[in-house]
Amino acid sequence: MRKILITGGFGKIGKHFIQNYNHKYQILAADIATNSETFTSNVQIQQADLLDFSVCLKLCEGIDTVIHLAGIVDPVSESDQILDTNIKTSQNIFKAAVKKNCKKLIFASSAQTIESYPTDIQINKNMLVKPKNIYGVSKCFGEALAAYHAYNNEISAICLRIGAYEFPKDFTEMNARDLSAYLHPDDFNQLLVGCIEAENIKYEVLNAISENRYKRLDITESKEKVGYRPQLDAFELFKLTKE
Repeated sequence: MRKILITGGFGKIGKHFIQNYNHKYQILAADIATNSETFTSNVQIQQADLLDFSVCLKLCEGIDTVIHLAGIVDPVSESDQILDTNIKTSQNIFKAAVKKNCKKLIFASSAQTIESYPTDIQINKNMLVKPKNIYGVSKCFGEALAAYHAYNNEISAICLRIGAYEFPKDFTEMNARDLSAYLHPDDFNQLLVGCIEAENIKYEVLNAISENRYKRLDITESKEKVGYRPQLDAFELFKLTKE
């Protein structure tokens, strides 16, 4: 089994992946806040503060692939803490992954990196970043840092621009833009597996949304590069039409 480190392993994305793929991978779930939840014997749990580089070094020992989900997710606040935390934790875990000879980094970026484009424009990976908030800025930094390590330090890196990740049971009112950027958790799990298993990738920025009838982000390369096969369409799932 590949040994996978998932930072932010107790967030909703991390937990959903672990619950569904702990049979396929040996997983180390690291988070600053853990709970009493138990998984199978293939899953280790470690409370960890990624602001401490020595902690990151220990986490990356013997790891094949690092999935970096940890960080402050807040597209509204303009607090300096978002930059301080998201930049430093990414810097620490990426550097540790290189020093411990991990083979691959998968970075949870965000559609917020491009949200200053008009909503009637579909975004592809070759368009310049255009963040709308400080959170998006922190993700732009992570993408650049991943590229630096991929091209200079012998590690594969994939950055996933995650859209509106939400479980259908938790459905909140979404406008047409939100539906066009919707990402079903099961689709994202399949994309993560594709990224883990993909070979001969130096560096990629891939868009991560479902097979929505109208798409805020172009997912052509996600399909081509890592075999992404999304199954859900938000407009059909939630029985809504584009305004």
